[in-house]
Amino acid sequence: FTTMQLVLAGNDSQGLFYGTINTPERFYLAWKEDDVLTDPNLSKLDQQISQLLSKARLLDVIHNFVVFDSGVKKLCRPNQFFGIKRAQEHIRRKQGGIIWHTQGSGKSLTMVWLAKWIRESQRDARVLIITDRTELDEQIQKVFLGVDEKIHRTQSGKDLVKVLSESSPWLI
Repeated sequence: FTTMQLVLAGNDSQGLFYGTINTPERFYLAWKEDDVLTDPNLSKLDQQISQLLSKARLLDVIHNFVVFDSGVKKLCRPNQFFGIKRAQEHIRRKQGGIIWHTQGSGKSLTMVWLAKWIRESQRDARVLIITDRTELDEQIQKVFLGVDEKIHRTQSGKDLVKVLSESSPWLI
């Protein structure tokens, strides 16, 4: 069953919930799209199915938003999906931006999915992640290593300048 990407559950009154193989029920995610007008002729479940399972979105989720984190398959939350999609638009236009996260909102995995997309879609791209706390730095390194992405963690400003002057690694 490890090849299963999505496991869905839902009903007309509560809507659509999703997870993956071995996701405990309490961790199933509700699909939410705040900026989409609901069709009064569709139930909540039908509306959310049409949103999450449209051909383009389903393929995007499977290709870009499923990861094995230390052997555990994980999917994006709606806030991660839409935040990354907006960040991708900004990157394509060569604009900056901010994705605001609160504690426990999935910032490390958001960085993983966005960094993987950048590497895949932007030629010769390099990603530099800057943190403000040692604990967060260690957490991010652990998550990237957990998804089999080698990340170079610099030890000082001098080390950072040295690494940035070279053409690799791609993830710092």
